[in-house]
Amino acid sequence: MVHAAVAEALPGEVLVLTMPEPAPVALVGELLATQAKARGVAALLVDAAVRDLDELRELGLPIWARYVRVRGAEKSVPGSIGEPVEVGGATIRQGDAVVLDSDGAVVVERERIGEVLAAARARAEREREKRAKLEAGALSYDLDGLRQLVER
Repeated sequence: MVHAAVAEALPGEVLVLTMPEPAPVALVGELLATQAKARGVAALLVDAAVRDLDELRELGLPIWARYVRVRGAEKSVPGSIGEPVEVGGATIRQGDAVVLDSDGAVVVERERIGEVLAAARARAEREREKRAKLEAGALSYDLDGLRQLVER
């Protein structure tokens, strides 16, 4: 089914690959990731294992995985594509935004994408302003009202 999912993937999508229960079985290796990258997949979120780690790093396709293991999955059990899945306690539905960076992953329900994007932009602006104050010598101890809290 991983091969079928890659075949159906659209450019810019984050491909979320799961198993009925997460297991240290490699769903993705260098060859599958090469196909995904060639199809324009933006990233892979694998709630299982990957293998060929050195080659995956060289490929440059962002991939997040629960495990790294050499043992591959059987190609004899069909699954499904486009169904809601649960990864790390979060339900992911087709059309939801999956945002991945070096800190981890977050899922934004498709109905809330606009609201969350606006809040993220506002937070980034507040942090930009705060960073400028910190660079000028201010302390978060004072900016965040912590001094009042601690030195009562």
